[in-house]
Amino acid sequence: MAEPDSRFAAYVPSPVDRQAPATAEVAKATEDDVPALAVLQSRARGGSARDWENRIRRACGSERGMVVTAKVSGEAVGYANVAFLPEHPVDHAPAGYYLTGVTVAPTWRRRGIARLLTLWRMGWVREQDAAIWCVISARNRASLDLHRELGFDHVLIGASFQGVEFTGGEGWLLRAAPPRQ
Repeated sequence: MAEPDSRFAAYVPSPVDRQAPATAEVAKATEDDVPALAVLQSRARGGSARDWENRIRRACGSERGMVVTAKVSGEAVGYANVAFLPEHPVDHAPAGYYLTGVTVAPTWRRRGIARLLTLWRMGWVREQDAAIWCVISARNRASLDLHRELGFDHVLIGASFQGVEFTGGEGWLLRAAPPRQ
């Protein structure tokens, strides 16, 4: 079995001592949010806050995507992205709106923050398009479980999708179909 990846929430499907879900305010990120989100990303994923700030600022300015933040008592505890991506020329992942990443501060993980961010983005995408796509490392079992619970179905397994190469060489392409009427 592979070693756990510290970039992902610990996989504990039924923890005995689960903390109560957090109540967070979820909203589209603004320019004022960018520095705090960059620090959050740097602490959770490594790299410099300055580099992350540039990437997050570009994502905030996207015409066909956005950055969403979750705050508890005014403090940014998580954020996530959504972007429209064209069909990838190499791995042929289809064009569409992709949930492209969630970062939650380690002390706030397993408290429902990622679920809130994902539900908010799904609602936004549903106003734009019928299908919602995401790619997840096969090692990120907590995220795979969350997305399955929210209606995502497995489409393909591959070494890369939309140009994202996966740690351990295996990622999943998932799709949430429109809700049944």
